[in-house]
Amino acid sequence: MNKTFPDSFKFGGAIAANQAEGAFEQDGKGLSTADIQPYLPNVPKTDLHFNDMDSETLKKYIQGDYYYPKRQGVHFYERYQEYIDELAKMHCQTLRLSIAWTRIFPNGDEDSPNEKGLQFYDNLFDYMLKKGIEPIVTINHYELPLNLVQKYGGWYNRELIKLFVNYSKVILERYHKQVKYWIVINQINLIHFEAFASLGILMDKVDNYQEAKYQAVHHEFVASAMVTKYAHELDNSLKMGVMLADSLVDPMTPSPQDSLLAFKRNRLQYYFGDVPIRGEYPQFILNYFKENNIDLQIKEGDLEVIKENTADFLCVSYYYTNTVDSTKDSMDPAEVEKNPYIKANEWGWGINPNGLYEHISAYWDRYHLPMMIGENGFGYNDVLTKDKKVHDSYRIDYTNEHLIALLKAINDGAEIFAYCSWAPFDIISAGTAEMSKRYGFIFVDYDDYGNGSGQLIPKDSFYWYRKVIDTRGTFLFKEDK
Repeated sequence: MNKTFPDSFKFGGAIAANQAEGAFEQDGKGLSTADIQPYLPNVPKTDLHFNDMDSETLKKYIQGDYYYPKRQGVHFYERYQEYIDELAKMHCQTLRLSIAWTRIFPNGDEDSPNEKGLQFYDNLFDYMLKKGIEPIVTINHYELPLNLVQKYGGWYNRELIKLFVNYSKVILERYHKQVKYWIVINQINLIHFEAFASLGILMDKVDNYQEAKYQAVHHEFVASAMVTKYAHELDNSLKMGVMLADSLVDPMTPSPQDSLLAFKRNRLQYYFGDVPIRGEYPQFILNYFKENNIDLQIKEGDLEVIKENTADFLCVSYYYTNTVDSTKDSMDPAEVEKNPYIKANEWGWGINPNGLYEHISAYWDRYHLPMMIGENGFGYNDVLTKDKKVHDSYRIDYTNEHLIALLKAINDGAEIFAYCSWAPFDIISAGTAEMSKRYGFIFVDYDDYGNGSGQLIPKDSFYWYRKVIDTRGTFLFKEDK
C-alpha cells in the first residue's frame, strides 16, 4: 500500500459561517434560521430539538428568553485573521467555509446585495490566499434567511429557486477569481436530521410533510443545476459540487430481511446523488414516491436543466455508521440502530474508520466522479489543563485511522482531492448549539454561554496534524506519533 497522499491532495479543515462568524446584526446582516437556534442545556445531547419545526415552536424560539450561541459564534467575523494565521501555522492547505446568505441579501429577496457583506468575504478570501490556504466555498450551509421561512414557506415554495439563483450569481460573479471549488448546497440529503435548517418548512403549514420535503429538495436540485449552468458559462474552470452527508447503513444481522432493508435504505440515500450527478431521477425513487403518496410537482424544463448541468465533483461528510434492524426499523432514514461492535461518543456517534473506506469506495464505484471529504471529525468535551494544554489523543487516534482508511480508497483508485476535518478550530455545534462539543485542533476559549478569553490554544492534535500534512501522510504510520 502506498503510504503517501498524492502531491495534488489538499489537507485542511471545514467550518460554517453560522457556527463561527457571529456578528449576527453587524454591517447589515439579516436574521437566519441559525440565529434563532437556542442553547438548551437540559435537553439530552442526542435530541435534535431544532429539526422538524412547527409554527408554535418557531414563534417560541423567536420570541423566547433564550441564549442563542450562533449569534456570537466564535467571533470569526471580527477575528478571521487570527484564525487564519493559526491554520497557516498548522500548514493547512485549504479551508472549506460558507457564505452567509443573510450577509449578502439580509432578507433573501432584496433587489440588490449588501456591499458590506460582500466586502467581508473579499477580505477573507484575499487573506486566506495570501496565507496559502485555498477557499472551498459552500453557497448554502444552513444559512436560510428567516424571512424566506416566514414569508415564502422555505424551499417548499418554488419562488426560492429564483431567489437562490440570484444570490448565487452575485457571489459567483464576485469571487470566481478567488474561489475555484464551490459546493452548492450543504448535505442536500440530510432532511431527516436537519429538515428545518436545510429546507425551512414548517410542519403545520403543509398537508403532507414528507411530500413537502421531497418537493423542496426537487426545487434545490433545479436551483443547483441552474447555478451550475451559470457558473460554467461565467468561468469554465469553476468546479461545482454536490454534497452528501454519508447516511449509508449496514444490516444489523446476516438475515436476508436486514440485508434487504439496508439495500433499500441505501438506495434512498443514493438518489440524492443520482439526480445531480447522473442527471435524472432513478426509477426506484419514482416507485418509492408512488408507494408513499408523494406526488412531486415537476415543471416543464426542470428535468432538462438537471440533465444538462450535472455536478463536477462529490463532497461527502462522514462521521460514523449505523445499522438497521428489519424487526424494528422502516424506510424512515431516522430509524437506525447502534452497531454493538463499535464505540460511540456521548452524542451517540459510533466510530468506524472502516466505514469511511467502504462508503467512499462505494460512491466512487457508483459515480466515478472526483471526490472530497467535506467533513470528518470527533466531538468531545476537551479539558484545558492549568498549563493551557489539551491532550486529545482520542482525536488524534480518530483522525489517524480515518485518514488511513481514506488512503486505502485512494490506493484502490478513488480520485479524492481534499480532506477537510470538521472543524480545525472549535466552533458552535450545529445540532445542539453548544460550545463544549469540541472538534478542533485548536482550542477556542469560550464556554457554552460565550464567556471566556477567546484565546486560541493549539491542542496536541494541532502538532500531530501538521506533521501529517508535512509528511503527506506517512506520519500516520509512524509508531512514535
